[in-house]
Amino acid sequence: MSTSTLKKALVQTYMTLFTLPIIAMVVWYFLAATTNFTTGQFTLENFNFVKEPVTYSGVILPMIWPIVMNTLLYSLFIVVIEVGISVPTAYAFSRLDFKGKRAAMKFLFLMRSFPGITLIIATFFILVQMNLVNTYVGVVLVAITGSLPGRVYIMKGFFDEVPWDIEWAAMVDGCTRFRAFKKVLVPYVLSGIGAISVFSFLGAYGEWFLFKLLIFNDDLMTLAGYLSKLVTKENQIINYGLITALGLFYTLPIIVFYIFTQRLFMKVNMGGAKQV
Repeated sequence: MSTSTLKKALVQTYMTLFTLPIIAMVVWYFLAATTNFTTGQFTLENFNFVKEPVTYSGVILPMIWPIVMNTLLYSLFIVVIEVGISVPTAYAFSRLDFKGKRAAMKFLFLMRSFPGITLIIATFFILVQMNLVNTYVGVVLVAITGSLPGRVYIMKGFFDEVPWDIEWAAMVDGCTRFRAFKKVLVPYVLSGIGAISVFSFLGAYGEWFLFKLLIFNDDLMTLAGYLSKLVTKENQIINYGLITALGLFYTLPIIVFYIFTQRLFMKVNMGGAKQV
C-alpha cells in the first residue's frame, strides 16, 4: 500500500469515527420521536405539531409554520446585513490606505475578545433606553455587533489573496475603483462571500439566547425558542418524544444545508488575514 493511499485511508477512518456520534444522535432522535414508549410501537403522534397547535402539561405550543417563517426571515435578514457590511469593510481594510486603519483593525480584535454574556446587562439597558426590547431590530443589532468583526476578518483574508495586478489592470482599462471592485474583485472572492453567508445563516438559525432575553411575545419567537418551551422551570424535559420530534424537525434542514455547502466551509482556509 502506497503512502498516499494509507494517508487517505487514515483520514477517511478518522472522519468516519468523528461523524459516528452525530449519526448516532440523529438515529436516536428518529427512534425516540417515532416510538411509543408505552407500547413500543411505531407512531407519528409526536409530529402532530406540523398540522396543529400542541398543548402538553400546561405548555401551549402555537402553530409551528409561522415560527419557521420567523426563523428563516430572521436568518436571511442577518445574512444580508452581515454580507452587505462585511464585504465592503473588508475591501477597505485590504485595499485602501487610510488614517486609523491599524487602530480600526485592532478594535475589531478587541470586539472579539469580550464574551457577549459579559456585556449583556449593559446591552439590555441600552436597548431599553432605545425602546428596542421585544423587537427584531434590537435582536439584529446585538447579533451583528457580536459577529461582524469575525466576518470582516475572514473576508479581508480573501481580498488579500487577490493579486493587486488584476485590480490595477481593470482601472488602467477605464474602470472606476467601485466598478473594479464590483466586476473584478467580487467574482474572485465569491467563495468567501458564500462561506460567511453560510456561517451567518447557521449562527442566526441557532440563535436562542438573544430571543430568550429580548423577545417576550410567542408570535415573534424562532424555532430554538419553540424547543425551549418544552423545558420546565425546574429544567426538566416534559415530553421526550415530542422534544425529540421537534429536535429532528429542527436539525434535519441544517444537516441537508451543510451537505450542500460543505465545500464553502473548506474554502475558509484561504481566509487567513495578512498583517496590516
